[in-house]
Amino acid sequence: MVPLHFAPIALLAIAQPSVLFVRGADRSGGFLEAQNDAQRTEHLADINNTSTSSGNHGWYELAQALAAEGFLVSQAIEPLEPGAPTTGQTQGAHIDLELLDLSGYDMIVMGSNNAVYDTPAIDAIEQFVLQGGGVLFISDAGFGSNWADASNSDQQFLDRFGWVIQQDLGLYALERSLGDFLVPQHPVLLGVDAIDGEGVSPGVWTGTDVGTVTTTPLVRTMPGAQTRNNDAIPGSVRPTTPSDFASVVAQAGCGRIAIHFDRNTFFNANGAGTDLSKFDNQLYAMNLFYWLSDAGVDTNDNGVLEFDDVIDFLVAFLTDDPAADLAAPFGVYDITDILDFLYAYQNNCL
Repeated sequence: MVPLHFAPIALLAIAQPSVLFVRGADRSGGFLEAQNDAQRTEHLADINNTSTSSGNHGWYELAQALAAEGFLVSQAIEPLEPGAPTTGQTQGAHIDLELLDLSGYDMIVMGSNNAVYDTPAIDAIEQFVLQGGGVLFISDAGFGSNWADASNSDQQFLDRFGWVIQQDLGLYALERSLGDFLVPQHPVLLGVDAIDGEGVSPGVWTGTDVGTVTTTPLVRTMPGAQTRNNDAIPGSVRPTTPSDFASVVAQAGCGRIAIHFDRNTFFNANGAGTDLSKFDNQLYAMNLFYWLSDAGVDTNDNGVLEFDDVIDFLVAFLTDDPAADLAAPFGVYDITDILDFLYAYQNNCL
């Protein structure tokens, strides 16, 4: 399938959307399976990992697919912790995100990050979202030195938005035809019939939003499956509930956030468990990255909201372009989309 292009808004608002992947420190991953230092680092889903060997954990093909769609892709790696051993498992240390110019990015992927972050860094991500950025959270046991490392690292940020991320457990595919897609007409799911994961870490939303967050669960977890709570090392296991989601997104202030339930969905060909080429994983990925990187309404990307931006939105709205499908009910172009655009415009959401 060919990835959808959300023109005119997505392609006009961000001529070249910029995405930053955050990766864990060298040797900080792979606690369940890795047998040596190279394998510990290989588990961290590096965007420069080109391997297509059976069981690989690379995200190179994801990065290349994004680049082919016009994204500028870069990666930041968490440093080693003070006093880290010269060989063997490491814990990593946080990146001083508050010292980076995050305004240069449209989207951040909290990928294999597994460090403990301090308040200034957490504040920086929250402000990045509220001011119009997009953030994707993906956790996995293989992203850390124990069951909880990766989930705990993500949870520090997710607390600000009222969500919870689980630990690693279970493998399954989710399909439109089986009713697994809760909002099948959402732009992220257009053209997508099935996605899958192996060793999954769903998102949890209780149904109550905090602050300016407006949550939209997109894909449920498999009914009857089990999930591992992030309450111990390893966490307790329970059946999935209607509050657990394989894919969940939200508008927060001027920006957008999402949890996707598994790193394996985006692996290179022959990746461990599954990969980008299976089912509609690549189409889903492109749709998700487009949606997250396109939160603002500055359609000509000149840093100023003006009448031309209104015209561009109206053109998209009147032609039923997914770029103008801003609010529920998704798949329907109505007054709620117009009100959402006006909110973004009035609040200077670039």
